[in-house]
Amino acid sequence: MKRRAFISRSTGALAAALLPDARAAAKTKTVWGIAELWQWLYQRQLTSGNDSADCLQAHLDHGIRHVMWALGRSTLDYHSALPTSTRYAGDTRPQTKVIGESLRQQCSLRAALAFSAQNEMVIYGRLGMNRHYGDALGGGLCSKYIASHPEWFERQRGGQTDATKVSYAIPEYRAERTAILLEAAQIGAHGLCLDFCRQPPIARYHPRILDPWLKEGRDDPRKMSAGGPEFHAWAQHRSESVNIFMRDLRSQLSKLEQASKRRVPILVRIPEATLSINLMEGLDLVTWLKEGLVDEIALDPIWIWDFEYPDTALTYVNLARAYGVKIYGGANTVAGRGVKVNARAFLERVSRNYAEGVDGIGLFQTDASILVPELKSLIGALFPLLSDAAAVFEKLSAARKIQPQMSEAERFFGVDNHSLLPQLSGTARLNLDTL
Repeated sequence: MKRRAFISRSTGALAAALLPDARAAAKTKTVWGIAELWQWLYQRQLTSGNDSADCLQAHLDHGIRHVMWALGRSTLDYHSALPTSTRYAGDTRPQTKVIGESLRQQCSLRAALAFSAQNEMVIYGRLGMNRHYGDALGGGLCSKYIASHPEWFERQRGGQTDATKVSYAIPEYRAERTAILLEAAQIGAHGLCLDFCRQPPIARYHPRILDPWLKEGRDDPRKMSAGGPEFHAWAQHRSESVNIFMRDLRSQLSKLEQASKRRVPILVRIPEATLSINLMEGLDLVTWLKEGLVDEIALDPIWIWDFEYPDTALTYVNLARAYGVKIYGGANTVAGRGVKVNARAFLERVSRNYAEGVDGIGLFQTDASILVPELKSLIGALFPLLSDAAAVFEKLSAARKIQPQMSEAERFFGVDNHSLLPQLSGTARLNLDTL
């Protein structure tokens, strides 16, 4: 089936067919904002001295009480006492100076938690799990600790170094990521969001992963086609380094929970793709669930590989129900390259997730959609009704009447803005055989 026809079906007829059942079973949904103070300041280009509170108040004004709050990616956005951490201070772009100034003046995480305590909000600390940027923009986005260890960088299939990612086979890297998350929990984050959507694939061909495999006499995975049984076994092997990280985090977090007598849920944000694609990206969700390593799942429609994405949460919903964890669908609130902001397309994506039985929706980059005028009027205005599934379906029905047809550029609104949409952006998708 051609992609255009598939998308039309999945965001139109399929959602329409599911609406009656979904309306009958409708219940209150949890609406998560996914916000980065970094982006909020980049858009505003000024600091009030209380920027975290300003950003969260804007979320409250739009009916959002649950926020995945950015801890950072490689550099951090909060005041860390860890010797391996680097706080973001700006980069070669003049417009980032205000960000460095704000982050220096006030700890964004502590300020967010203080605001949440006064306003009955839920704040999860969200860490980008493998996004390091290398020497881009003068290296201002990369942790000094990570930059000082180029031997840790991942390798692509052809052996090229990928300075944007670090191998989870490196114990020191696993420890660095774990320490950040534990520190956020100790500071008081209500939960932890491990964002593996920044940036898949998570595990690749570092010698620490590849050499043990080859020494066992196994076939060279660099010569395999992705998707076959041999490659699946390789994907399972290399994802084990991420599994070790997940086990270590769960174990250490459990000790912190026992000491503090406070539960700190682990939420994993992963691509809404297929379980096979997830595994090839280094994300072994089934093992995480079997071993009780995660409490919640948030999906993200990030389409980067050259295959037909199913565009459904059903597999994940069924898994979540089987293991007793919460599951949230995903929708982006900013437009990617070649995509046009469209309220109906946004509602189609949210309603499809609700019809499939998710517990709520995670909205990426709400920092922009409650601040940028065009986004605020078209998308932000919808946020207060999103916790009511029936209201979403009614709003969608009205939107379909107002706009019976959507252009292709409009139809793709709601997918992750890092997605590769060749027909709109001219940028080819990544070949699966490079995984």
